[in-house]
Amino acid sequence: MNWAGREKQFSIAIIGGGFTGATLASELLRTSGPSFSVVLIERDCCTGRGVAYGTRCARHLLNVRAQNMSAFEDDPGHFLHWARLYYDSSTQPGDFLPRRAYAQYIEYIFGQATERHAGRFARLQEEAVSVTYADGQAEILLRGGETVAASKVVLALGNFPPRDLNLPGKRNHSPLFMANGWSESAVDNVAQDESILLIGSGLTAVDVLLSLRERNFSGTVHMISRHGLLPRQQKARAQWSAFWNRAIPQTARGLIRLVREEVRQAEKQNIDWRAVLDSIRPVTQQIWQSLPLKEQRRFLRHVRPYWDVHRHRVAPEIGAVLDAELRGGGLKVHAGRITEYSDRPSFVAITYRDRNSQRAKKLKVNRVINCTGPDADCRRVTNPLLNSLMRQKLARPDKLFLGLDTADNGALLDGDGAPSDSLYTLGPPRKGNLWESVAVPEIRVQVAQLAALLIASAEPPAWVSVVEEVSAAAVG
Repeated sequence: MNWAGREKQFSIAIIGGGFTGATLASELLRTSGPSFSVVLIERDCCTGRGVAYGTRCARHLLNVRAQNMSAFEDDPGHFLHWARLYYDSSTQPGDFLPRRAYAQYIEYIFGQATERHAGRFARLQEEAVSVTYADGQAEILLRGGETVAASKVVLALGNFPPRDLNLPGKRNHSPLFMANGWSESAVDNVAQDESILLIGSGLTAVDVLLSLRERNFSGTVHMISRHGLLPRQQKARAQWSAFWNRAIPQTARGLIRLVREEVRQAEKQNIDWRAVLDSIRPVTQQIWQSLPLKEQRRFLRHVRPYWDVHRHRVAPEIGAVLDAELRGGGLKVHAGRITEYSDRPSFVAITYRDRNSQRAKKLKVNRVINCTGPDADCRRVTNPLLNSLMRQKLARPDKLFLGLDTADNGALLDGDGAPSDSLYTLGPPRKGNLWESVAVPEIRVQVAQLAALLIASAEPPAWVSVVEEVSAAAVG
């Protein structure tokens, strides 16, 4: 970005250019007035992709039907309409399109908004390393040494990398251990007949399996996790009425009992359990917030693995691949805890304690890939901006250590629990407060609400302008 002839002062600075950052920038530009300006700071060259949509693998599909993937809360059919115009004219509402297509959609939205409002938008391919405040303005320091000033700052940080696994016996730089399953290098240079262990059996592990098969890997893929659960697959389903009553339940156990009872009632009417879970999706955040903190912790400890595989399902096409892999023996899923990791010149020897038998079992693999998913605990994340905010007590982790502590409007809470009037976040960092805060249908609501709040706070109400004009005329 060339700053010559341009002010480095903006109404809003968005730090992060994945899905949340790109869609928020687009929403702000399309719904704000001519005096409102936006700067987007993102160190990568691409905008709108992030981890989820930056994949190069054609086999990676959306987990949500096309009819529910609009980026705009006020235009639910937007993505479906775009897909029929620009991707495939035969796209149906219930289709699960490639994630690469969705990346093109976000780039289209972002491109249109920024081109139409080029005079009040800037994009910086830089890394923000700190935010400080002076005279009511935020000053953002970039790694290159320049600074950018803004009235308000939004952290659109997305998902963080997985945490480092402290496996018994593993060296710090184990040559056959890939620390991040989202990295392209994790599946590079794999011999076709090798044996690979994926630590984790959720959506990240499924993505890595698909990437391996696209590269013609024909060897055995092992997955290991504490419970050995694979994501369930989406299916066509009937509707089920929302059944949650704000007055109940007040415990994680009561919530599960209620859901199970609803599933039993649905089955009596030949309605699939998926309809029951989907019926509470619009109120999942309210349910989560209704639980006391100790019950939220109990849910995370005992229920989370089962919730995740039933709630975050894969497309039917991917479910069919998993079924075929299991039947053919190309995929083997283990439930247990790794108790020993031993590097050898050309393989890794793994010992794990089987969850069911409690017996020690062994695996011999040629590569190990960490597929445990994002690390949400801010205390462990290596991010200079986040670390700086925590040191200054401008931000703090939520009480469950699933992200950042926020007010209901997305404002960060400082070290004393006071909401900021100039520092906000949305998406995955709000998971501790909202629980469901990682998928497009939930994030687009946050985008619309936060954009409206930021615009309202930056632009004076219409009646103020009228008063000023009348006063000016009277003086004249």
